[in-house]
Amino acid sequence: MHSLLERQLKKTGIRGTQQSEEFQRLLSLVDAVYHQSDKDRQRIEQAMEINSRELMRRNEQIAAAERKYREIFDNVSEGIFQYGPGGTFISVNPAMAALCGYLHAEQLRTAISDIGTQVYVDPTRHAQILNEFALHDSVKNWESEIRRQDGSILWIMESTRAVYGPDGEVKYYEGVMRDIHARKVAEAEREQMQQRLSAVARQAGMAEIATGVLHNVGNVLNSVNISASLRADRAKGSKLSGLGKAVGLFQEHRADLAAFLTQDEKGRQLVDYLGRLNEHLLNEHRDLLAELDLLVQNIDHVKHIVKSQQTYAKTTITHETISLTDILEDAIRINQESLDRHRITVVRELAALPPLTMDKHQVLQILVNLIANAKHAMRGTVGERTLTISASLRADDSSRLILRVSDTGVGIKSEDLTRIFAMGFTTRTDGHGFGLHTSALAAQNMGGALTAQSAGLERGATFSLEIPIRFDDQAVEAGRAA
Repeated sequence: MHSLLERQLKKTGIRGTQQSEEFQRLLSLVDAVYHQSDKDRQRIEQAMEINSRELMRRNEQIAAAERKYREIFDNVSEGIFQYGPGGTFISVNPAMAALCGYLHAEQLRTAISDIGTQVYVDPTRHAQILNEFALHDSVKNWESEIRRQDGSILWIMESTRAVYGPDGEVKYYEGVMRDIHARKVAEAEREQMQQRLSAVARQAGMAEIATGVLHNVGNVLNSVNISASLRADRAKGSKLSGLGKAVGLFQEHRADLAAFLTQDEKGRQLVDYLGRLNEHLLNEHRDLLAELDLLVQNIDHVKHIVKSQQTYAKTTITHETISLTDILEDAIRINQESLDRHRITVVRELAALPPLTMDKHQVLQILVNLIANAKHAMRGTVGERTLTISASLRADDSSRLILRVSDTGVGIKSEDLTRIFAMGFTTRTDGHGFGLHTSALAAQNMGGALTAQSAGLERGATFSLEIPIRFDDQAVEAGRAA
């Protein structure tokens, strides 16, 4: 019998053996209840012990997670923050305080009452971020400038999200800021360096063009000097002085002019002499006019060459709408004297194109270099010397223009087809290896490429310039209407 039941029976003085069978059955039932209660209590105590241990374990896990989160929060290199809709910080980590130039997080929290005006250099940037939340609930990798406590400017990248309450209203914003100042400074320096390199390349290209201009002007001026010397020599040997002598004889015999011309031997010869002198002076005058016409043509040639150089030297606008034919003719004109002197035939294969928008200075620089190189490649060859210039749009992309300059010159070895664009590389004894290098840089600067093709030595070469272009919409519409 259960000990508790026995104690209760002793207290009442009732003995189990003295009772009826029904009472005995009742005692058995009560005894069973006591034993069952003990078992239930034991199970409950065991369950409570297990639950207590599990609760302690979970509390320890939560505490460990909180310590880990706090350790991450306090030691991560990125700035972590939360701020309310009013623009004040709720919580920030030490890295966030350091980004903003404060010694510790609490100093930042108490110092900032309006993030938009106190943190962001441009307050509208913060307004843009808030507007973005209305569309996407978050911003990712937004770059902005912030003002630090000492007034210095820092470039940061942030990713922020809005946290909403059950009522759908924003409870707070939370996110991460990262210092990207070094990268932005490097990008700005790289951009400045590229601009300086572009300026140097442009100046170098102008020097290359100017050299060609001076060379060709010098050659034309040599022709002018030769023509002038010939005219000076002819003027010194002119028969014009004989006319003066004849006039002197007429004046001397003015009183007896008829007798002098018919009876005097000198007078009779004077008429024939004047006829011959007239014919000689007419021929001399005709030759003089021809020489003067040649001089005018040469001087006009110089004028056009110099005008072309001045046009491109004064260009300040990078992209202009131009006629492709005009720019090709300018490039040919700058090299015309050398082409004529080396008996090079120029063939033009130009597709019908409306005015195009491009950087005409850099295109001219490249074309002048390519034409000059082609001339040099053909000057020592025997046989027909032909320079072919073609222009067309790329078949699979009408926004790309392809200009080709082909020659029948000495050709290029296969291993040199890429090396020829390297700075300082040249196959000419009098070359400097600068023109093609500058041209390749100019092509890249325009978003294009300059390449070379050749079937081998003594088989000529073709240089292809591919660049992006834009069409003049008004010219295109006018062409369609026509």
